[in-house]
Amino acid sequence: MSGYHKRNWEPFPMHTIKRADRPTTEIREDQIQRIHENAHGFNRALNGEFGPFIRQERKRFATKHPLSAALVSMQNTLRKTVDGTTAGQTAPIPSDPELIARHIKETAYFLRADAVGICKLPSYAVYSHSAATGEPIELKHEYAIAILVDQDARTAGATTGHDWISNSMSFVAYSASGFIACILADYIRRLGYPARAHHAFSYQVVVPPILLWAGLGEVSRMSECVIHPFLGPRFKASVVTTDLPMLCDRPIDFGLQDFCSKCKKCARYCPSGALSDGRKVMFNGYERWPGDIKKCVSMRVGNRKGASCGTCMTVCPWNKPYTPLHRAVGWTVRRSSLARSLAVRLDDALGYGQPDHSKKWWWDLEDETGDGTFRIPSEKKNSFPGNQ
Repeated sequence: MSGYHKRNWEPFPMHTIKRADRPTTEIREDQIQRIHENAHGFNRALNGEFGPFIRQERKRFATKHPLSAALVSMQNTLRKTVDGTTAGQTAPIPSDPELIARHIKETAYFLRADAVGICKLPSYAVYSHSAATGEPIELKHEYAIAILVDQDARTAGATTGHDWISNSMSFVAYSASGFIACILADYIRRLGYPARAHHAFSYQVVVPPILLWAGLGEVSRMSECVIHPFLGPRFKASVVTTDLPMLCDRPIDFGLQDFCSKCKKCARYCPSGALSDGRKVMFNGYERWPGDIKKCVSMRVGNRKGASCGTCMTVCPWNKPYTPLHRAVGWTVRRSSLARSLAVRLDDALGYGQPDHSKKWWWDLEDETGDGTFRIPSEKKNSFPGNQ
């Protein structure tokens, strides 16, 4: 094991990112009220709060495209494996929390995670009640392991953000991160420590505060969306909560608050007008840029010309492939306010955020009636080469 703990297997050089004692946006723990899972926008839509049309569309928005429907089917399968029996005795593993943390991270990377962070589980990050049962949620684990999976940079370069691949981009990362979380939780339980996986359809935790404390990003202008310094907003996250003792990561500061205060590109391009170009506010103990959840969810669920919406993520200047050029620009932007101001202007001038339709690979298909029969959407013909 000599030298094992010194190796760096992280896909991205997170050791170069400035660390802080607290997240870069204010969190007033004494003012935070735990929220019911039904407070989530998609659940509010399903419960009819945003009107009958959005309620009806919510029932099919994840399955109206065949690829996202297949991914959701896998997500439902993973729903059954979030928890299980813990081994009767602990395995003979090292007692060093730093070494354990490194091992758990490398296990997640072995399972094909793109970024991993560890923190103490904030009690306020646990939902108060389950949407499925209405029962109170009692989750007393001490640690949280956050797992990020990329939604695919190549596809992000070809999409408008609100076309027919949008939901599949979300669910390929939800499904993959959920797969990793379920296996990692099972592995930890076999080592003799309780662990539960949290992924789409099975969360018992609110993810953004965990990502902040686990050193995986900062809060962005996209309301509650957290941005990673190398993946940008182009990811989805799962979480494993456990009592396995691990060394925690620290929050990061890569200049995003200054950048988002100048950029406002997501607010300009948002099809629903849900994002603010104003200043941050305090909401339930969190400092954040405000967003109109009704407008956002109504666009994502009720989109008639695509499947869901991720336009804000697509146009975000941090949504770049991990190339030498973009790494060099990112290095400068993370260190200089002047560079951030210049980057905001150049991103538009160079045409970033506009789709390159020559890279499109998916078929535009829709289940219009909910009977499982997929057709070319009525407003257009399929533009996929070879399908003319």
